[in-house]
Amino acid sequence: MSLTTVCGVTVLRSLIISLIGVYLCQRLSSLIDRTETRYTIFVWLVALAPILVPELIVGYTWSLLTTHLIHFPVLGEAVYSILVLLRVVPVGLLCYHMTAGTQISVEADFIRKAASRAGNAISRLPVKWSFFLRKTLVRTVPVWCLLFLLAFQEFEMASLLYLNSWTVWIFDAQAGGVPVRETLVYLVIPLIIEVLLIAGVLYLLRSLEQRPSYLQQHRHSKVNRMQRFTAVSYLAVATCCVVLIPLAMLGWGGFLSLKIVLQNQLQIMGTIQECAWGVLYATTSGIAAWGLATCFINRTQSRFIKVIGLICCVPGLSGSLPLALIIASVFLTRAGNWLYGTPVPVLLGFVLYLFPRAVFIKLIFQKQEQNESIFLAHLLKQAVCSHQSVNGGRLLWVTRGRMQYWAVAVLAFWVYWDVTISSILAPNSGMTSAVRLYGLMHYGQTSVLSAISLICCCIPVLLAIILFPVVRRIWIQFNHQSEFNHFVP
Repeated sequence: MSLTTVCGVTVLRSLIISLIGVYLCQRLSSLIDRTETRYTIFVWLVALAPILVPELIVGYTWSLLTTHLIHFPVLGEAVYSILVLLRVVPVGLLCYHMTAGTQISVEADFIRKAASRAGNAISRLPVKWSFFLRKTLVRTVPVWCLLFLLAFQEFEMASLLYLNSWTVWIFDAQAGGVPVRETLVYLVIPLIIEVLLIAGVLYLLRSLEQRPSYLQQHRHSKVNRMQRFTAVSYLAVATCCVVLIPLAMLGWGGFLSLKIVLQNQLQIMGTIQECAWGVLYATTSGIAAWGLATCFINRTQSRFIKVIGLICCVPGLSGSLPLALIIASVFLTRAGNWLYGTPVPVLLGFVLYLFPRAVFIKLIFQKQEQNESIFLAHLLKQAVCSHQSVNGGRLLWVTRGRMQYWAVAVLAFWVYWDVTISSILAPNSGMTSAVRLYGLMHYGQTSVLSAISLICCCIPVLLAIILFPVVRRIWIQFNHQSEFNHFVP
């Protein structure tokens, strides 16, 4: 199948997924209220859990089913599309929850409809289009662009489930020996499609950053039974198919063969070494991306710097595969060839890949921050009494530091499981565990491979939990005082 045909198939699939995803996001956003109750927090945890499960693990879990459906390609396509849909909806839900509501109130829309019946000027087509644009498209289209982009760029699950996708086609061509510069020619059509969508995503980030006044209004829209049924059904299916089944399969495989894996000293040492490289890359790039996002997207920064920061999101929004191939072509020139076998290219690729994601999380956290609480915590930290100063540091950790820690941990976890950037840019001596697992998972499901995957999955999670109190203690003791100036005129 040619690349043009594969791109057409991917576009059609992504279009269907994104349209259904927007519909589900609207239903879910109407279910989740802004009030901070235990029920709401639990729903948020359930809704966001699918994006924290690596695509590699999800694809590995469902690969056995698609091999049985090899003679039923439509069913295999349906399974893959459902899995992608379940993973992209949480991102759209965040966008719907954090962006402003419709710019046309219910009262204004009612007046327009009433006046239209009387045959006034408000019934003309330009006015109707203006109402439709401000009521629906301004908010829906950017979210649709983001969901389409995420579905269009998906790679690991498509490869493991043996589905047609432009990412798999180009990656296989590059892995098969096609030179990088020739592979770049294949990126022309996908990049044209992505550039058209990135404009909508940048508009979405810009709207998150602007924080209009009507965002402050609480939205307590009534939820009918059909909306509630749709939302609950999605949460149940997503939790079962993307979270519980993959984790249960890894746990069962680890229970059966973990002892065998641990007894193989050569294998376990190789796994730990690859995991160590993955953790090192992930931690470094996660901290760097979060630092850059904090530098560019800050309330005290000028508007010009913020716009520059949003423009810098374009390389990461283009996807990991085009980004890795473009960076490889740059470092394979005479000027950068001496750095190609070092960790510099892979770290650069990871930072650029994470930067728009760090900006997205940063903008979400900015909307959750309460300036009054942070200001009071800084005042308490300035107290002469050492006990009050320490309490001020603890309050700062609760209001700001804790969110930053878990944001960096999530960014690092995403990079830890990346395959394309690591396989193309990482040196052979510093290959990550995700690349080796990706190669082994194409040979089928075994309990030993599930045990190795479980080990690779548990290492970063346990490190994040173990380092949490250590980072908390260091953050409280050595937190600098410069942020206090942001609140003082």
